[in-house]
Amino acid sequence: MRKIRLALAVIILAVSIVLLVWGFSPNPRETRIQNISPTEMQLPPSSSFHLDIKAAA
Repeated sequence: MRKIRLALAVIILAVSIVLLVWGFSPNPRETRIQNISPTEMQLPPSSSFHLDIKAAA
Protein backbone atom coordinates (compact mmCIF):
# COMPACT_ATOMS: atom_id res chain seq x y z
CA MET A 1 0.00 0.00 0.00
CA ARG A 2 2.85 2.36 0.83
CA LYS A 3 4.44 1.89 -2.61
CA ILE A 4 1.17 2.73 -4.35
CA ARG A 5 0.78 5.94 -2.34
CA LEU A 6 4.40 6.90 -3.04
CA ALA A 7 3.99 6.25 -6.78
CA LEU A 8 0.76 8.27 -6.82
CA ALA A 9 2.47 11.15 -4.99
CA VAL A 10 5.36 11.13 -7.50
CA ILE A 11 2.93 11.16 -10.43
CA ILE A 12 0.94 14.06 -8.95
CA LEU A 13 4.17 15.96 -8.24
CA ALA A 14 5.41 15.41 -11.80
CA VAL A 15 2.10 16.59 -13.30
CA SER A 16 2.11 19.64 -11.03
CA ILE A 17 5.65 20.61 -12.04
CA VAL A 18 4.83 20.18 -15.74
CA LEU A 19 1.74 22.39 -15.38
CA LEU A 20 3.73 24.98 -13.42
CA VAL A 21 6.42 25.19 -16.10
CA TRP A 22 3.79 25.33 -18.85
CA GLY A 23 1.94 28.13 -17.04
CA PHE A 24 5.04 30.31 -16.74
CA SER A 25 6.25 29.75 -20.32
CA PRO A 26 5.84 32.86 -22.49
CA ASN A 27 3.16 32.99 -25.14
CA PRO A 28 4.29 33.20 -28.76
CA ARG A 29 4.24 36.76 -30.05
CA GLU A 30 1.78 37.51 -32.79
CA THR A 31 1.63 40.63 -34.93
CA ARG A 32 -1.36 41.51 -37.06
CA ILE A 33 -1.25 44.31 -39.59
CA GLN A 34 -4.54 45.83 -40.63
CA ASN A 35 -4.62 48.57 -43.22
CA ILE A 36 -7.12 51.34 -42.47
CA SER A 37 -7.92 53.86 -45.16
CA PRO A 38 -8.17 57.54 -44.17
CA THR A 39 -11.88 57.62 -45.09
CA GLU A 40 -12.61 55.01 -42.43
CA MET A 41 -10.94 57.20 -39.79
CA GLN A 42 -13.31 60.15 -40.24
CA LEU A 43 -16.22 60.83 -37.90
CA PRO A 44 -19.71 60.87 -39.36
CA PRO A 45 -21.30 64.30 -39.88
CA SER A 46 -23.00 65.80 -36.84
CA SER A 47 -26.38 65.71 -38.56
CA SER A 48 -26.38 61.92 -38.34
CA PHE A 49 -26.41 61.97 -34.53
CA HIS A 50 -29.92 61.81 -33.13
CA LEU A 51 -29.91 62.82 -29.49
CA ASP A 52 -33.29 62.27 -27.86
CA ILE A 53 -32.81 63.61 -24.34
CA LYS A 54 -35.83 63.45 -22.07
CA ALA A 55 -36.02 65.02 -18.64
CA ALA A 56 -36.28 62.63 -15.72
CA ALA A 57 -39.65 62.86 -13.99
